[in-house]
Amino acid sequence: MPSIETDAASAACPAAAEDVLLSLEDVRKSFGGVDALRGATLAVAEGRVTALVGDNGAGKSTLIKIIMGVHQPTSGRISVNGAETVIPDPEAARRLGLEAIYQDLALVGTFDLAGNFFLGRELMKSYLGGLIKVVDKRRMRAEAMDVLKRRVGIDIGNPYASAYVLSGGQRQALAIGRAIHSEARLVIMDEPTAALGVEETERVLQIIERLREQGLTVLVISHNLEHVFRCADTIAVMHRGQVTAHVRKDDVTREDVVSQIMGSRLNA
Repeated sequence: MPSIETDAASAACPAAAEDVLLSLEDVRKSFGGVDALRGATLAVAEGRVTALVGDNGAGKSTLIKIIMGVHQPTSGRISVNGAETVIPDPEAARRLGLEAIYQDLALVGTFDLAGNFFLGRELMKSYLGGLIKVVDKRRMRAEAMDVLKRRVGIDIGNPYASAYVLSGGQRQALAIGRAIHSEARLVIMDEPTAALGVEETERVLQIIERLREQGLTVLVISHNLEHVFRCADTIAVMHRGQVTAHVRKDDVTREDVVSQIMGSRLNA
């Protein structure tokens, strides 16, 4: 039976250093007397799908929020393309090409396709030499539909419909399209298939595979090992605030991963 690396210091990434887009080294985060991260080390390979798995409370959400600048690490180093950096806020993360799609998707239910796609970064058109500026809804709608069809591979249907009436899979596709349209190099997806039906889950998994084919780097947080083994190239396991394993999917079984999630120490 193949073994899973259990030394957190050497479980960073089963890839060459030159392939790494994002790396975290010995990252720690404390909230008062609670250590949410206890020296997490992770490297995300460019152009691949990395799955981050672990039980509730393992530290996955805290790790993602540190990557996106929502939280600041107590200590440790973060590097993007080999250059050490500080990510003070989500806007700084986006400037580095990092985007996160959280479970709530951050969509406004009463807004239509264009309104949600360009939320906070609306396109404007000018009249009278720039004296009057208005939102260019037509251009926004056309760009949103193009990205969804060409890159995400989905037809949203009625572009004038509000997000309230879209299905769960359509809302997920809209959030993914918005992220990649912002020229993201790494897209983080937090439980992207949660609460979706079988057909819509399949559609989202196909979208993830399509993004990898386009060379985009994806980090997926998921509890569903069936989906992980379907889409991921590598699997990173978190346990009690550390990344205790990072392995190629083809080198392990689901039973190996489950054991690691539960904190077992497997030997060769």
